[in-house]
Amino acid sequence: MRTKYNVLLLMTDQQRFDAMRCAGNEEILTPNLDALAESGIRFRCAMTPSPLCVPARMSLITGQRGSVTRFVDNKVPKHAPELPTLMTLLHEAGYRNHAVGKMHFFGRHYGFHRIESQEGLPESVIDDDYLMYLRSNGVRTRHHHGDPDLLYFQPQTLTTPFEHSPSEWVKNRSIQFLQDHVKYRGDKPFFLWSSWFAPHPPFAACEPYASMYIPQQLGLPVNADRPIEDLPAPSWRDRGRLDGAHTDPDRIRRIRALYYAQITHVDDCVGALLGELERLGLEDNTVVIFTSDHGEMLGNQGLSQKSVPYESSVRVPLLIRWPGKTVPGSVSDELVGLTDLLPTLLDGLGLEYPEGHPPLTGQNLLQERSGAAKLGREHYVMDYGNGFNRWICVRSARYKYAMWAAGGHEELYDLLQDPHECRNLAAEQPDLAAQYREIALAWEKEHGMPNSFADGK
Repeated sequence: MRTKYNVLLLMTDQQRFDAMRCAGNEEILTPNLDALAESGIRFRCAMTPSPLCVPARMSLITGQRGSVTRFVDNKVPKHAPELPTLMTLLHEAGYRNHAVGKMHFFGRHYGFHRIESQEGLPESVIDDDYLMYLRSNGVRTRHHHGDPDLLYFQPQTLTTPFEHSPSEWVKNRSIQFLQDHVKYRGDKPFFLWSSWFAPHPPFAACEPYASMYIPQQLGLPVNADRPIEDLPAPSWRDRGRLDGAHTDPDRIRRIRALYYAQITHVDDCVGALLGELERLGLEDNTVVIFTSDHGEMLGNQGLSQKSVPYESSVRVPLLIRWPGKTVPGSVSDELVGLTDLLPTLLDGLGLEYPEGHPPLTGQNLLQERSGAAKLGREHYVMDYGNGFNRWICVRSARYKYAMWAAGGHEELYDLLQDPHECRNLAAEQPDLAAQYREIALAWEKEHGMPNSFADGK
């Protein structure tokens, strides 16, 4: 009989793949994430299936793409199918499923026994556990994550005291769950999803983190002066939301400093949580996964936010520590994505995916006692949106191709020679672009949205 490992999923919102020192970023401080990477495996080329909060999270928990889940934006579809989720499958295997933080599930639990919620814009105070916590502790705040309206892309300092800050609350409630579980349900395995709002904008860090980084010592965005007419029309809104920050070195550096500050705060929380896991004697029997739902452009290409197929938007951090399976300090260059997490956990825990549902599109990332699996995957496909906003992106080890519905815009980048995607080769190398176009259209026909790119146009 296989060991029933506990599972701890640590997740940030909108963290770029390169926002960790273990990923080669010398500007940021992430000692606890670096230690986690050293004790497990880091996937260098991990991607989101769709760079937007809800579609990415729904794909993670179901192992399915947006055409199956019907979640293609941050709205709840009218006729979403009932699909097995990671939580329902773990529940059937006897797990206690608990979540703390930002889930973005809009009133559904999808198999969790309990969600301690901390959403960005809850409809009512009573619907959000974190807001109720602030109220019960006499903490008055108008915007508990910073001002999300007029100051969305303006540097801010969070007025909420450190001990009551959003990131601390997620950490504290997660630790409390671990302690209570060991005390009252020690005979049952658990699945705990600790999900931080940070570093999602508005860029509002609390002290002492808000003053931790010196903006003048940080770099500037790459290709920030890209002409707007060179960008597909759907991305123009993400130029507008920057409000000129990409052309203001002082402001964009301050934004970067606060973005890093939020991540370092989460890193400290991760360290405390993993320390408690060890103190409780759970370390050797718990799978730990750290990832994010998508990235953040931070002014690259002159854009903000996500929802575009560029590296800063679609690549995410992915660290896995599985006792007895992962080789400490290993790094994988396999093309992987969030859709691979469900099959990895199911295979590793010895669980079956039920019949009568579309097959899972991902693969098991790990092999018994040998670390990362050799997937043999030549490319990973990402997609976003529907109608005018839709695009498909084919990412191989060397090249990236993107096809946009708006105007039939095509982009092709040689990531080996041009890792920052500054030179579009679609017109220069039409034969190569045609090869990737064929892959994209074939994928869309099998896995994509109905009536998209009709007749290959």
